[in-house]
Amino acid sequence: CNQSKFSMKNNLVSIGYISKGRMKEGVDSLFKKKNLKISSRDRQLFGYLKKYPNVRINYMSAKQIVNSLGAGICDIAITGIDLWKESEPSVQSKIKMIKKYDFAKAELSICVPSIWLDVTNPTDLEEISYEFYNKKKRLMRVATGFKNLSREWFNSKGITQYEIIDAQSSVELFPWIAKSDVIVDLVSTGFTLKQNNLKRIDFILKSSAALFVNKNSIKKNGVKKIIKLFT
Repeated sequence: CNQSKFSMKNNLVSIGYISKGRMKEGVDSLFKKKNLKISSRDRQLFGYLKKYPNVRINYMSAKQIVNSLGAGICDIAITGIDLWKESEPSVQSKIKMIKKYDFAKAELSICVPSIWLDVTNPTDLEEISYEFYNKKKRLMRVATGFKNLSREWFNSKGITQYEIIDAQSSVELFPWIAKSDVIVDLVSTGFTLKQNNLKRIDFILKSSAALFVNKNSIKKNGVKKIIKLFT
């Protein structure tokens, strides 16, 4: 009996399922389109895929999904390309992207106040950063929830006079409450930017929802079969 329990646990395929946020609607629609039904109660943290008793659904946030994929807690999951690219190299290297989807599309963008009329590209931004340093005796502040990708971009453009301000929500408000000068955030339609008198001067990457798998899990029994359901 113990042996059969062990083999069942060993053959369990774990899917990370986004529990909230902008991507959930798209994932829900994809499951519906593929006629995949989940049996679970509202308050449960996990469920099971109907007709696939060896497939467990783990409900978690988009950010948690990436780390869980890296750690092998989830075998398969749908989350944002932006979050995968933002994750630490040790996590990113353990995850393989299988398929891009056409929902939750956005661009991780560098945005500045619209009143900065002379700032239209990265070179202008570098000049402004020196102005902050020379005239205001401080570093240019960049609010973002994507510190790794932001640092990479700023360094690649040779911009050194800046500091990152951690911002996990309502990032577009930061310049107007004197918490930052620049923001790096996901932009889909640009409507929120216009509402907050901000403009985009460049982007770091194009993102969307995508199907990911833990690289070690590909060898696991039943994983390839489940991946086919989503491709």
